[in-house]
Amino acid sequence: MSLNLHANYRRDIDGLRAIAVTSVVLFHASVYPVQSGFVGVDIFFVISGFLIGGIVYRDIGRGTFSFTGFYARRARRILPALMAVIASVMLVGLLLSSPAELRQTSMGAISALLGWSNILFWKQISYFSPDAHLNPFLMTWSLGVEEQFYLFFPLLLLMIGRLRHLVVLCVIGALCLGSLCMAQFGLGRWPAAVFYLLPTRAWEMGMGTFLAVAKSNYTLSFPRPVNHLIGWTGLFLIGLSIFIFDEHTPFPGLAALLPVGGTLALLLSDGSFVNRAILSTPPFIWIGRISYSWYLWHWPLMAFIWLCSARAPSPLLLAGAGIVSLVPAALSWRYIEQPFRRGGGSNPVVVLRYAGSLALGVSMLAAVYVSNGLPRRFDPALVIAEQVLAQGRGEPCLANYGISNLNMSPRCVHDTGRPRVALLGDSHASALAASLSHMADQAGFDFVQFTKSSCPPLLGTTRLMPAHPGHAMQCAQYNEQAFAAIMHDPRVQTVVLAGYWAAPFATDAGRDAYTDPHDMMDHGVPASLARLDIALRNTTQVLVNAHKHVVVLGDVPQFRFDPAKEAVTAFMPMRQRAERALDPSFQTVREIAPVELLTLPTQPVPVLVHNAVTDRQDIIYFSLADGLCSSAGCKFRDGDNPFYVDPQHLSRAGADFLLARLDGLLPVMGEGMARIAAQPPIPTTPLPVSAATQVAIH
Repeated sequence: MSLNLHANYRRDIDGLRAIAVTSVVLFHASVYPVQSGFVGVDIFFVISGFLIGGIVYRDIGRGTFSFTGFYARRARRILPALMAVIASVMLVGLLLSSPAELRQTSMGAISALLGWSNILFWKQISYFSPDAHLNPFLMTWSLGVEEQFYLFFPLLLLMIGRLRHLVVLCVIGALCLGSLCMAQFGLGRWPAAVFYLLPTRAWEMGMGTFLAVAKSNYTLSFPRPVNHLIGWTGLFLIGLSIFIFDEHTPFPGLAALLPVGGTLALLLSDGSFVNRAILSTPPFIWIGRISYSWYLWHWPLMAFIWLCSARAPSPLLLAGAGIVSLVPAALSWRYIEQPFRRGGGSNPVVVLRYAGSLALGVSMLAAVYVSNGLPRRFDPALVIAEQVLAQGRGEPCLANYGISNLNMSPRCVHDTGRPRVALLGDSHASALAASLSHMADQAGFDFVQFTKSSCPPLLGTTRLMPAHPGHAMQCAQYNEQAFAAIMHDPRVQTVVLAGYWAAPFATDAGRDAYTDPHDMMDHGVPASLARLDIALRNTTQVLVNAHKHVVVLGDVPQFRFDPAKEAVTAFMPMRQRAERALDPSFQTVREIAPVELLTLPTQPVPVLVHNAVTDRQDIIYFSLADGLCSSAGCKFRDGDNPFYVDPQHLSRAGADFLLARLDGLLPVMGEGMARIAAQPPIPTTPLPVSAATQVAIH
């Protein structure tokens, strides 16, 4: 393979691409210590802005720019390899994907073709959405960001491109600064939107264009020692960013300055030792030139391994898949990318040709989506199992991150004039809501649900989550309003508190902790445990002082595999064979997962929760885990009915099974309601809530 291209070709940029794509692949393979290899996407964004934004700017200056020519080049560059990957994924999906999964895959493929994958994945982010590892087109979100950027940015350059160079740089710089500020300030309230959407990502491509415009108009040359220093600094910043962040780091905001700054430095230091002796070597260039195809092919292969694995696949297996994906990537680059990029035809003809191909592809994928994923491929019982799972996802009364106000809609606050049962808690509590609401209705009560993601139902204590800046205060504000509302409503007589009590101590919790809303500092695990104990005692005491009957629920068991996926795999022979091949040691005993497949609540949290509430006669405690578990293990399905929608959240069937077995739950409600008339007025002095949030439910 010849590495000699036209005179303007920079070998070191392909070397940069190699670093970017390799870091992404290793991150997706969970290879330690490349725990923040996701910054490879940021590197790609800067390179894209530098190359494509620079070309558009120079064409505008020469008067040769045309939208038809620009989008014809983009279509030749992006679509052929993407269409090949989509066709391959859909064919494999016919064998290995369930109807609901294939339907979701077809929507992901449509969004990839139309350039709005990032919007789709932003909309799908929730506790009850299918695991992102299972979506073969997750990697296309970055393509969506780029394509949206290049819908608007050429228009901006057309408007300002003929102005004075300094004015152009000032405008681009100001827009980049605004985008960065929006990203940093939005991390606390809209972390998913900040990560996926164009307005908070545009600054990365914009900075690449800023550098291209500057290099086009000014001589940015430095003495050799300075140039070498810039190159080494850029490589150091990129290397640092690949290793020091993790999934709990708020990103992208100021943290993204590391990979962006490092990439800009290396783009600026062409000719330095790093650029010439490292990035311009043949291995780096080869990986860089196939980087787009490798980026496209590696993730679907890993996604199907995740789909067919009972447990999380090992980094070694995923890394092997990443290496294997180099084969289709190289073939794709040689026999798809290159021929189509050199293809003939005028620009208008090329645009029309690709528009027709897109229309045909979207139509075929839409047919799969409308047919609900071609369900006749499998046993009808599979469809029933997936319907059970669907009922437990998309909980409308679960407030997501960034929301601190109560949902007072009739769906969340029933009002037929009857006495009320209230449920407070996080997503684990929300998973119980539909079943508990039905039980309350059958017993003659209205139901109130105030639940918020990752927000334990506690007064005076909140959950600190560094990955979600601002969440701790939002959770505290939400709970103030929720407790004030139920304690000032005399019709609410029974309050059920449920949650993932051990969440801050889980192995994947990062630096989470229970903390004082006015402190917002992690003082260590012992202090966090003590705060949970005190907060449970104080919160339940406040409710008892308000003459509420209090029910506290211990958490459900969690699993080291996905029970929902296993319930589906049971009806799919090809996937069962693949599962056994990928993980021969995995086995469950019919409907029971043995102890080695369980993730039990982190000790001593279950004991702490139990002791905090059971030493008082006016509070009822139930252990949900006891309803599913025995010495043999824990039950995760009943026949065709899956009890979980993921490894930790109950399905409606699971909630029905558990709550029906809590002896005394409904009598507790009944006793509480029967004594409405005998209760004294509700005292307001003990409530640790602000006057502004003391609202009643109407």
